Amino acid sequence: MPERFVSLGLLLKAECLAPGQMGCLRNSMVTRETLIRAPLGRHYTRGRSLPPECFVYGKRSERDPDGMAKCLNWCTHRAVEDSNIYGVDYHKTNVESVKVGIHKVPEWFRFRKEKDFHRRPVKSVIQQKKPAFPLDMTFGRPTRPSTPIGCLLSHYYKREFDRIAIENNRAYLTGMAIAQNKSPQPYDTLKSANAVAQLPSQQPPQKLWTMKRFRSRPPRISSHWSHEEEQKMHERLYSKPNCNAVLRK
Repeated sequence: MPERFVSLGLLLKAECLAPGQMGCLRNSMVTRETLIRAPLGRHYTRGRSLPPECFVYGKRSERDPDGMAKCLNWCTHRAVEDSNIYGVDYHKTNVESVKVGIHKVPEWFRFRKEKDFHRRPVKSVIQQKKPAFPLDMTFGRPTRPSTPIGCLLSHYYKREFDRIAIENNRAYLTGMAIAQNKSPQPYDTLKSANAVAQLPSQQPPQKLWTMKRFRSRPPRISSHWSHEEEQKMHERLYSKPNCNAVLRK
């Protein structure tokens, strides 16, 4: 048993904790991931539980699925004209009283009770104008146009970006070019101007039988030596050299 008195719920939770120091039990141990162990015969997962079947991943769409139907269907309900619902139309009362020739307050009160002009929020059909919609009007929310693949393959946006950057920096580039032209150019000396090294002309390759060193050579048809030629070559190879004759030459 622990040294301090704790609640029964904490003791039940302590059964799923890893063995630690004997006699110590704290509430923080229950929330520590490294100490929590699964109960006997059960598995314990540290991940989130799976959402229910009605759960939908992603952000809720702000568009109304019935928005197109609401735009195409006109309201067929007629407005109820009840004079008691709306307030008194003082502007029309004053205009009509002036037309009749009433200027005193008691007469104006009497005229207002007799006529009882009230405001009409819905104008008459004669005063309303028929709404004129443009021919290319599309009901609904416009979608974002997709990037044309032809512009991407032809680097159209890069050219436009470079053109705008050059127009914005045209004054700076012009000033830089003028400053570079004002700087003195190094003068060439007479020797450097006349010392022009000509590049060697590349001669076309020649064939072996047209070269001068191969013209005096007779054509050799047979690749096998005769018996006499073998003896002559054998004598040259194994004969002792005459050093005195070489030195005299």
